[in-house]
Amino acid sequence: MKKVLFIADASFLDCNALDVACYIAGNTKASIKGLFFEDTDASDGTVLPDLSAAPCGDILGAPDTIGFETITEIQALNIRRFKEYCTKRNVGCTVLCLGKGDLDNALIESRFSDLIVAGKKTAFPDDKGRFPSPMLKELLQKAECPVLISSESVRYIEEIILAYDGSASSVFAIRQFAYLLSFFDSKRMIVVQVGDMTEVSYRRQIGELLKGYYSQIGYEVLQGKDPAFELFNFLKRRDHCFVVMGAYGRAYLSQLLKDSTATPLIQLLKQPVFITHC
Repeated sequence: MKKVLFIADASFLDCNALDVACYIAGNTKASIKGLFFEDTDASDGTVLPDLSAAPCGDILGAPDTIGFETITEIQALNIRRFKEYCTKRNVGCTVLCLGKGDLDNALIESRFSDLIVAGKKTAFPDDKGRFPSPMLKELLQKAECPVLISSESVRYIEEIILAYDGSASSVFAIRQFAYLLSFFDSKRMIVVQVGDMTEVSYRRQIGELLKGYYSQIGYEVLQGKDPAFELFNFLKRRDHCFVVMGAYGRAYLSQLLKDSTATPLIQLLKQPVFITHC
């Protein structure tokens, strides 16, 4: 992997997501392109509402927002903080600023990137604070490379949960994860299928594929009438895991909500979620 695309609201730097992006870039020797959505409608004198303590003070050694009150100032500061943190982690970086709703250009950037890393609050939640934000939801549906929705940390991952249904989409997601994040090869891999069956679909074939990448492989079949309930309960009982999913809104994943399994999972779980599609 050579290029990670970090997606951020310029008015709010998600430092957990930035730390994840730098950790991945550092382990794969990739560079990061910071894609910052700016509120271009804000005037220089617009005061940022509900200004709170610095979200990145702990990782950069000083408060973010002291002495900065306007949206324009905060946006410029967050971009500078992004560059400083990448430099601190010895990760090469560039920056591209887009307008608040400029998803079209963000999708073009995704076409030429290996992986998107976004925080749970990317970007511009609606006025009711619902998650995922409209922009993040659309990004998950239309991105032309895999998307990683970050959690607090991926440094202490103990196992990888592969949400699987035997479809081409789910296998494609597993392969993409193996190619891009190969430094997780020493972790336990758990293939999880939800549905009315007694055996994992195409178990011989998926086993042969995984043995080429991993040495610790397990299988789970979750039985129950409600796939959403079974999968969520399985995941919420596990700590320090990474969830890998196939196409957003396809196969049995789409049964959990009208849009996708991923929607409730990334809203309610602390685990990072890797999502891609063919």
